[in-house]
Amino acid sequence: MNRFFTTPALIIAAALGLSACGTPFDVSRNASFNSVAPVIDVQTQDWSISAVEIDVPRSLSVSEANSIKPSADIVWREDAPGDRYAQVEEILTSALAPVMQPRAGAATPVIVSLQVTRFHALSERARYTIGGEHEIEFVLTVRHAETGAILSGPRDVDLTFRAYGGSQALAAEAQGITQRVRITERLQEWARVEFPAPYAEVIAGAGLSN
Repeated sequence: MNRFFTTPALIIAAALGLSACGTPFDVSRNASFNSVAPVIDVQTQDWSISAVEIDVPRSLSVSEANSIKPSADIVWREDAPGDRYAQVEEILTSALAPVMQPRAGAATPVIVSLQVTRFHALSERARYTIGGEHEIEFVLTVRHAETGAILSGPRDVDLTFRAYGGSQALAAEAQGITQRVRITERLQEWARVEFPAPYAEVIAGAGLSN
């Protein structure tokens, strides 16, 4: 399990870095911001994220088969062969760390836990032929950082979206839009909807607008 804690400086730096290129979600053209529905069922405005825990259980199956749709929970090919569990954990950590961070003045410190249940990107064969879907699924739990009381969840979150294939995938890669880039944007898009107050405040403070 990976646990990270972010500071406002990180998100401000990330926000400022986007000022020259517009919104960080432009590349997810068929996974619109409005298509991600929040699952939190309680008021989040008074929450401050003190930690995020990301768990990629070793019980999940992994496939390296170069078939159109390998039968496994984890399929990931854009990193070199290795520990796919660790690679998936690192992808989620890198995507969410700039977005999910503490908020000054909030009364309730929370720990956000994500337990991955499926991370199914495309095999090489699917990527360069018919495409498919990026299946990003996890269980979300939010608990009080001091008491351990569950404030929301556990809830299943499914961020599955269409993946590029064939000539579309090649054109995207020529622009630097890899599978990882699109999955990162999808995760950040979800986090903005799910935990809106901290992100919105920092964007406003940085003087940026969409």
